[in-house]
Amino acid sequence: MSIDAIDHMEEAWSLDDNPFPNEAINLENTPYSPTVFDEEVQEFRRKFIRASVHANVGFLWSQGLHADTGFGKTTLMRQISKEINQDLGVDTLTKAGVRENKRVLVAAAYSNLNNLGASGLYPVLFNAVLDLAKEPTPGTKCVLDQARDLIVQGLGTDDPASIVSHLIDSWLNICGTAPPLRRELVDSFADNGAHGVKSVLASVSATARLRNGLHYLDFGLAALSAAGINHLYLMIDQLEDLATTRTITAAKRSREIGRIRDMLEGPPYAGRVHFILTFHNRAAQKLERFWEENRLPRFEISPSNTASVVVLRGLKDDEQVADVLRVYLEEQRNSSVEDELLPFDPGAVTVLREASEGRIGILLKHAREILDFAASQGAPMITEALASQFFGSTNSSELEFGVGDDLGTPNNDIDDLLLHTR
Repeated sequence: MSIDAIDHMEEAWSLDDNPFPNEAINLENTPYSPTVFDEEVQEFRRKFIRASVHANVGFLWSQGLHADTGFGKTTLMRQISKEINQDLGVDTLTKAGVRENKRVLVAAAYSNLNNLGASGLYPVLFNAVLDLAKEPTPGTKCVLDQARDLIVQGLGTDDPASIVSHLIDSWLNICGTAPPLRRELVDSFADNGAHGVKSVLASVSATARLRNGLHYLDFGLAALSAAGINHLYLMIDQLEDLATTRTITAAKRSREIGRIRDMLEGPPYAGRVHFILTFHNRAAQKLERFWEENRLPRFEISPSNTASVVVLRGLKDDEQVADVLRVYLEEQRNSSVEDELLPFDPGAVTVLREASEGRIGILLKHAREILDFAASQGAPMITEALASQFFGSTNSSELEFGVGDDLGTPNNDIDDLLLHTR
């Protein structure tokens, strides 16, 4: 008798569907467990947010035994950015140990070098401003709307002309030799806050983003400064694309990295914009020459550079793996269950950790694969034996068993169970 996998997930495991992603790629608004990398998250807050109020760049590394991607850099950046933007850094700085009288207002923007297929810094900066116009989490105000509220509160009026005048004055106080602000953004912000800004940004062509992305960041800094928010953390992901994309010439790599250096050196960016960049060994090898040419801060993992580096080395124990699985499973539960890890037993958790080499992206992909397979075969549980056999086989069609087989019983012979010879 054929088995409907979705029906089995619903009836046996109380799951509406397979909750795990089918690719080892982080997507926005995916489930998140703050306890998985609690030490690394706290290190991120202390080094990159608390300490970097007085520094301009930090490096989030991933490093494993045989690979250097899939360790959770994207998720960590996105989650800290959301955490900061929910209350303009109050919670983050508190968790980082900053005393109340020392806390300042900060904001964050997540962006990456893969946005719009862009291979340069300016489109990344454009997208960072767009991120400031998005809600950090459903039901919370985006950074630009929070900034406008603070401006209105300080002025004692929501008159658009007064907001425009205050924003331009703030920009003149910080801009140095930077060009004037784009007036369409200023006016839209004064009239309609983030909604107006998003309407303007939506009409900007890819070419304009490539050429003028810095001008859009200028507006973002002006709006933040007018609200008393003097620190913006740019979480720039996938820096490796700048290093590994074959269509990017050496001259272009040098130019784009030079733009980072320029922003670290003078107003209005120095001291206001703080770069947090992802790194791994392949990126480091490709970018080292250009980094040295442009006299940028050191990025290597070393005892002498520990203040600027946080390293993700993957899931080290079964408890971390269980936390990851649990938060994804909960998203698809259609009723309460006694065992929050159902259908995974503890032994299967160990096998998943070992098969993924601690890489969270690969772990989730493997969890999806074995859950799909076990559901299609009507397995009551995903046991250690089943997981070991599954990940040790190169051909899942070899793994077949019947609905009546007691796959959750540890004393059963796994070959008999999987091959339906009992």
